[in-house]
Amino acid sequence: MKYLIYVKDRTSGPAPQDPIALNREVAAWVGARLKDGTMDCAYYVLPKMGLCIVNADSHESLLTLLREWPSFAFQEFEIHMLADVRHGIDNNFARLQREEAKKASGAA
Repeated sequence: MKYLIYVKDRTSGPAPQDPIALNREVAAWVGARLKDGTMDCAYYVLPKMGLCIVNADSHESLLTLLREWPSFAFQEFEIHMLADVRHGIDNNFARLQREEAKKASGAA
C-alpha cells in the first residue's frame, strides 16, 4: 500500500533539545528509507513542510514506521492513501457504463 504523507512541525508541544542534531538524524533516516525502498520519494514543500510517498503493508506497519521517525515527537503527519490512477480511471469507466446501462434499461 502506498501513502502520501505531509510532514510539518507541530505548532505547540515540546521543542527538540538539539534541533541541529535532530535535523541530521532525520536526514540520515529519510535517506535510508529512500535507499531501502520504504519511501518512493521525499520532497520539501515550500515554505515549511515535507512530503513523502511511503510503502507499507498495512496501516499498522505505517504507524510503526512513523513512530520510528526521529522527529515523531515534534512533527505532525497528514496521511492520504493512494491508489493506482489507471485502476481508478478504469474502475470509474466501468461504474459509468453500469449507470448508463441502468438508465437505458429503465427507459426501454
